[in-house]
Amino acid sequence: MKMYPGNESLLQFYNLSGYSAIQHFCTTRKGGVSKGLFSSFNLGNFSDDSPMDIYENREILSRMWYMEIDDFIIPHQTHGNNVFVIDDAFMHLSQSDKIEALYGVDATITHRKDIFLCATTADCAPILLYDNFKQIIAAIHAGWKGIVGGIIDNTISKMIETYHSNPKDIIAAIGPSISQENYEVGEDLINEFEKAGFDLSSASIINPVTSKHHIDLATIINNELVRLGVSHEHIETTSLCTYHCSDLFFSARRQSINCGRMLSGIKLVD
Repeated sequence: MKMYPGNESLLQFYNLSGYSAIQHFCTTRKGGVSKGLFSSFNLGNFSDDSPMDIYENREILSRMWYMEIDDFIIPHQTHGNNVFVIDDAFMHLSQSDKIEALYGVDATITHRKDIFLCATTADCAPILLYDNFKQIIAAIHAGWKGIVGGIIDNTISKMIETYHSNPKDIIAAIGPSISQENYEVGEDLINEFEKAGFDLSSASIINPVTSKHHIDLATIINNELVRLGVSHEHIETTSLCTYHCSDLFFSARRQSINCGRMLSGIKLVD
C-alpha cells in the first residue's frame, strides 16, 4: 500500500492502481477539521463528532475527486451480512429514500460509473473488489461479526448472481485493520468462527504470556476470498495496523467505540 501522491489524507493499493478503469482510496485520519478524539479527518456519520465537522470532512474528500458528497455511497453498517446492489432504480430514489435503503447494509456492488462505493472502518477491514472482465466493483465492511455471518461470501455470490462475475477475474484489496498482535479475543469468539466453518489454524495464535487468543482478520479474509475462487495472486493485503499506527488511523479498540472512522472507496470511471 502507498500514500496517494502529495496527499497525506489518502492511501492506495498497488494492485488496484494498475487499472485505469477504476479509482480508489483509503483515508487516513489526517487532513480534516474534526477535533479531540475525532481529530481530524473523521468521515463517520454515526459518532458524537460535530455533524458540521463531519460534513466539512466529506466536502474535503469530495473536492479531492472533483465530485459531490452524494456521489459517495456510504451505507449505515450494522456488522451484518446484507449486500445491496446500487442500480439505476436506486440512483433515481430521493436522498431520504437512499438513506433508508442503505440502512443495515455492509457491502455494496455496482456496474454504474462515476460513483464511489464506500466502507467505513476503525479496526474492521475494508475490502475493495474489482471484476476486471465484467467491470463490476464492490466495497465491503468486514469485522468479525460480518465475516462469521458470511458478508464476503454473500458479496461474491451477489456479484455472480447479478452480473455473472467469475471470481477468478476479481482483483481484491484488504485495507488497514487491527493486526493480530493487537487483536486479543476470547474463547467465545474463536468458537463463533469455528461454528461457522472457518479454519483458524493459519490465523490464530495463543499469547504464551497471557494465554489469550489473537486472530488475524486480514489472513481470515484472504483465506475466505481464496476459498470463494479469487486467485491468491489477485489479493493485496496491507500490514498497516489501525491500532498501532495512531498517527494514521482511528481505532475503536485503542480509543473506545466513540472515535472517528476512516473511509475506503472504489469507483468505475469512463
